[in-house]
Amino acid sequence: MRLVRKWPAVALSIAMLLRITALLSLLDAAAAIVGYCNDKDQSCAAWAKQGECTGDNSDHVKSLCPHSCSVCTVICFDTDVQCKAWAKDGECESAPDFMLSKCPTSCGLCTPKCVDLHKDCNHWMVEGQCEENPGFMNTHCAVTCGVCEGQCVDIHNDCPGWAADGECLNNPGHTLKDCANSCKVGKCATDKCEDFNSTACTVWALEDQCILNPGMMYAECPQTCGVCSKVCADKDESCRAWAKEGYCESNGEHMLKTCPSACGVCHDLERFYHTFNGVTDKEEL
Repeated sequence: MRLVRKWPAVALSIAMLLRITALLSLLDAAAAIVGYCNDKDQSCAAWAKQGECTGDNSDHVKSLCPHSCSVCTVICFDTDVQCKAWAKDGECESAPDFMLSKCPTSCGLCTPKCVDLHKDCNHWMVEGQCEENPGFMNTHCAVTCGVCEGQCVDIHNDCPGWAADGECLNNPGHTLKDCANSCKVGKCATDKCEDFNSTACTVWALEDQCILNPGMMYAECPQTCGVCSKVCADKDESCRAWAKEGYCESNGEHMLKTCPSACGVCHDLERFYHTFNGVTDKEEL
């Protein structure tokens, strides 16, 4: 009787599984390599047409309307590794023309897209690793650790114009999903990308209502229907002021989650994704 050794096949399977896992992580990181530059007021498109971006109040208008004022494009990222340090030194305020264009993430205009890169993120979070090992967890498990959360964002460059032209109502199947920030319909009008009723939304989605009835579903069930984008952004308007007071260092456990942009976590996360995907500064520029 001839014995057949099976362990090489098992070893091969394990090696293949590890390679597949690494590839999936790479694909996840590739999907998160972009960030989004969105306006903060529905009137931005109109103000831009009226010339307010270059008027007497241009600095304020540009801070509210970075997309419509062409401060940054809808797809954006910091273009220099020094952006985080410059922002910490107050350059976003003292040199806005340069910083808002070159460092939109560090200055709070650009919100990088996020993903969890490990299937064990939730398990590690339960074990307290988000607090005990934030340097690793905030980049590898940014969603699970609360650095990133679902928001209503525009993912197309023409969203402000489409919204101003009434496309949110006339073409909800496309516009409400791709231009959730400009349309601000339903739950997105509250700046909370969450379902009105998670149980009902799940049942409706199983009946393909996200496709058959997008006008209602994208407004009431944005999370279930895939309208929400997981992005890295400050969660409080006071974050920049708190960061200047040194709270990122003195109260890191709270600040790194609540104010990831002001504390430089979004910049670090963005750089991590770019490095993970082999993107160099030259390729970015």
